[in-house]
Amino acid sequence: MLVPPNLCQYPCADYFSSDWVENGCRDEVSQLMIIYPSSEIAEHWESGFLEVGRAGVDGILFGYRANLPGIWAYYPIDHDYEQKANTLAELVSGYLSGKITV
Repeated sequence: MLVPPNLCQYPCADYFSSDWVENGCRDEVSQLMIIYPSSEIAEHWESGFLEVGRAGVDGILFGYRANLPGIWAYYPIDHDYEQKANTLAELVSGYLSGKITV
């Protein structure tokens, strides 16, 4: 699937070219959908954030920031962003293995 024209400012080609675009990525241990299917992603245009998943704790979201590389975690309590991985696959692998934490 191609990146929709209205989302070109987000470096999200890896998401739209992945298998997760259709079914998302579910952590079977926690029963949590950490990466959403494309029908559930949300653009927060006011903050330049494309939400594609969640950590499952404290409302922390995973996504892309406009015109910035990498995958980011958004911490709504602190209104802060932290880059977690260079690619979506790296985020999923690292988060499921415990190498990437929030």
